[in-house]
Amino acid sequence: MTQEYSKIMTECEHSPILDEIRGEYICSKCGLVIKKQYVSPSYQMNETTSNDFKNNKHYVALGKRLNMVDGLGSFIDYQYKSKFNDSSGKVLSPKKQVLYKRLKYFYDIRSRYVNQETDYNVFNLLNRVTAKLKLSDNIRDRAAYFYNKITTEVSKDDITNHIILIAMCIFVAIREYKHNAPVTIQELANIFEDIGHRVSPRTILREIQKVSPYVGNLLNPQTRKSEDYINRIISKIINSNVVLERLFKYDEEVNNYKIYLQNKCFSLFKKFNIKKRGGRNPYIFAVAILYTSDRIFAKQKHRRSILTQKILSDVCDCAEYSIRDHFKFIKSEFLREKSIEF
Repeated sequence: MTQEYSKIMTECEHSPILDEIRGEYICSKCGLVIKKQYVSPSYQMNETTSNDFKNNKHYVALGKRLNMVDGLGSFIDYQYKSKFNDSSGKVLSPKKQVLYKRLKYFYDIRSRYVNQETDYNVFNLLNRVTAKLKLSDNIRDRAAYFYNKITTEVSKDDITNHIILIAMCIFVAIREYKHNAPVTIQELANIFEDIGHRVSPRTILREIQKVSPYVGNLLNPQTRKSEDYINRIISKIINSNVVLERLFKYDEEVNNYKIYLQNKCFSLFKKFNIKKRGGRNPYIFAVAILYTSDRIFAKQKHRRSILTQKILSDVCDCAEYSIRDHFKFIKSEFLREKSIEF
């Protein structure tokens, strides 16, 4: 994709540099444009490659988008227009008119999903759910890929509920892109219920076990960690009006408070390895760590805490007694080590 600088000759004999904004090689001294640099459409400045990066290029088929039932993705003239002109504005011959009318009919929205009504409704639901959860296009396309793979390799008789199937596909895609979308399975099920479909965490997990004999184990066996949730939880806390009012009351700067919570939470996580955490819920444990960090910060400032268990329960959607139970566990560990006072 890139070209070695030594192969680029300049008139002024200065070393060329790549202007990544304009995509041009220019002279480092006089600014002379030497050559354009063409890159991949997915190119990003200072991009890094990783084996863990999920690349969706090999999932794209010509004339078909993963997340919807459609044709080549283009339309012939306007929606209700039946008389066609060429590029110069001249009316086409009657033979050409018949040809383009027939082509326009086959690309009409109704003819796109005939005999594919189930897939059409499922992909519409997929787009609605990903929009409500604010998930990235990569996660949406990955979920659509799983759905297409399963419906292709599994017979229709073995698929009893396509709604639960697409919910399972979204959940598996979320687990793969955990650094971009730390969404819990309960939040996913709640979105489906809000739309009007009966989906529960248990049915999603049951569907994974059901399709595994046909397509293999789709779910990454790696356990979700509390560290995956903490940035999202802090963002929800900082954007809460109740928390903002308490920050202004105690004259705390929002960004400084946010940075402190992030640093303190990750430092506390290092004191609890996976074995010491046991089988505790990673999301609630992250909320309890955040509550502990705020208690420590309040102790240093000699004032009351910004966060309360009631505020965290309302904002993070978890029970107060669960936060209290996890906090007691964290507090007992520090009291045993006598490293932090509350």
